[in-house]
Amino acid sequence: MTINKTFLITGAATGLGRALAIKLAEQGYKLSLVDFNEEAGKETLALVKEKNAEAIFIKADVTNEENVKNYVEETVRAFGTIDYFANNAGMMIPLRLLHEYDINEYDRVMNVNLKGAFLGLKYVIPVMLQNNGGNIVNTVSSNSFKPTAYNGLYSATKHALAALTKSIGQDYQDLNIRAVGVAPNTMITNIAANAVHTLTEERMAKLVASTGPNIPATPEAIAEAVIFAATTGADLLNGTVVNCAGGQIFQ
Repeated sequence: MTINKTFLITGAATGLGRALAIKLAEQGYKLSLVDFNEEAGKETLALVKEKNAEAIFIKADVTNEENVKNYVEETVRAFGTIDYFANNAGMMIPLRLLHEYDINEYDRVMNVNLKGAFLGLKYVIPVMLQNNGGNIVNTVSSNSFKPTAYNGLYSATKHALAALTKSIGQDYQDLNIRAVGVAPNTMITNIAANAVHTLTEERMAKLVASTGPNIPATPEAIAEAVIFAATTGADLLNGTVVNCAGGQIFQ
């Protein structure tokens, strides 16, 4: 069964984006899959087509405005509109003290996690306005609430994206656009594992000490939260950040 609704997912090649795409394919959504990693993105496309999903893959660098305009236009060309937007593309950089980061690392994480997310919103929201509304889920982080040790730049981007989520919830409410932030903590993917290789034994101990006990999430579990936030829960959760920290952070 095909649901006549289109779900656009950035960062769809691996991790949460892939898990979300597969679950939505099983539910019959039309899918526009966006990622810079063409090989892995096409693997996701093949996986959702095995579920008989109507889907396309678009290679794009989310930090490039022309690429973002193109993935939005290609999605509309294929499916007519965008009903749901999982603004999910993101990255981590190696963990360090703030003064130890170089400017290239700063630019890279800010460009992907914040500029890339902003550009997606800038070009998807007008499509939703023409469609009389739509729902957006931004992938934020438990670092939107409290930074873990040696993770200041990443945390800054996720605090900022949480603020954009709240602003959309406020500013577009009467225009029938909803925005929710979904905030995982420890998610079992390669992104976090690749970020900790810079830590000494002493710094790793401080990182562990700064992170309360929590239940690590699978991408599949967070995908369920994204689907709920985008569809069933969008009205009630509008403008909020859903804490998926597995018990580390209490609100």
